[in-house]
Formats: sequence, structure tokens, C-alpha cells
Amino acid sequence: MPPKKKGKGKGKKGKKKKKNDAELTIEDKYKQTLNEIEALKDHLSSRKDLARRSQSHSEEWKMKMKIAQEDLDQQKTDQRDVTSDMTRQYKTMQTEMGVRVHQLEADLAKTKTQLARTQHELKSTKEQKEQMTKEKDGTIAELEEKIKNMEFSYENMLHEALDNLVLKLDAAKKRWTNEATHIHGVQKEKLLEFGLNPLDI
Repeated sequence: MPPKKKGKGKGKKGKKKKKNDAELTIEDKYKQTLNEIEALKDHLSSRKDLARRSQSHSEEWKMKMKIAQEDLDQQKTDQRDVTSDMTRQYKTMQTEMGVRVHQLEADLAKTKTQLARTQHELKSTKEQKEQMTKEKDGTIAELEEKIKNMEFSYENMLHEALDNLVLKLDAAKKRWTNEATHIHGVQKEKLLEFGLNPLDI
């Protein structure tokens, strides 16, 4: 009986030492996993900062588009005013010529020449306005397309980063669980070698 008791005490001491070694190994691996998680969080944070900067650039472009649209609207208003004023001047000249047709035949010819030049300038101004409008519309459409592409690109980047983080976390959890199960099995076998039942401890 005494030798058996001595052997039992020795078995407990050996078990305790092995168990501590196993726990230290798991703890080290767990800390390593936490470090990997923190690194992934830092990476994800940098991606979020990049997305915020992208959003800031997007808002800046939207503001430029708004200013361009306001300038275009103002130009349209100015053009309508010019056209209205020219039309008013034209009608005034027609009225004056009707009253003074006989006295101002020479001036009438000069006025017609001036009128033709004004109409030519009006046509040229209208063509320039239409060209500017076309160019601004094209620029606005291009900016909108770029903003759309940027938003789609950074959204995909965020989804990809999150997916990678989840995969790495799952892999780390599975690895840690497998190692813990293996160590538990080894310790169980050691206890059985000493004739001990792990359930009784």
C-alpha cells in the first residue's frame, strides 16, 4: 500500500508539471492569435481612414459640380437678359424707323447693318453658350461616373478586408481548438498510464 501511495503522489506531481507546460503553450498561442487580431484591426482601421478620405474627396467634387451648375444657371440668366435687351432695342428701333422713315433713310441703312452685326454676334454667343453647356454637361457626367466608380471600389475594398478578417479569425479559432484538444488528449493518456481516471481529478 505505501509504495502505491508514493507512486500516486509522484503521478500527481508529474501531471501538474506537464499541465503547466501545456497551459503556457496554449497561452502563448492565444497571445499570438490576439496579436494577429490586433494587426488585422489596425489594417482595417487604415482601410476605413482611406474610405473616409475618399468620401471627403467625393464631397469636394460634388461641391465643385454644384458651383459649376450655379455658374451655368447664372450664365443662362445673363444670356436671357442680353437677349431680352437686344429684342427690346430692336423693337424700339423699328418703332423709331416707322415714325422717321423718310427723314432717316441713311440712318436706317446704317441701323440695318448694325442689326445684322448684332444678330451675328447673338448667333455666335448662342453657339458659344451651347458649346459651353455641352462641355460642362460632359464634365459633370464624367465627374459623376468617377465618383460612382470610387464609391464602388472602396466599398469592395472594405468588404474584402472584413471577409479576410473573419477568415483569419475562424482559422485562428480552429487552430487553437485543435491544439487544445490535442493537449487534452495527451494529458488524458498520461493520467491513464499512471492508473488515474481523468474524471476523478
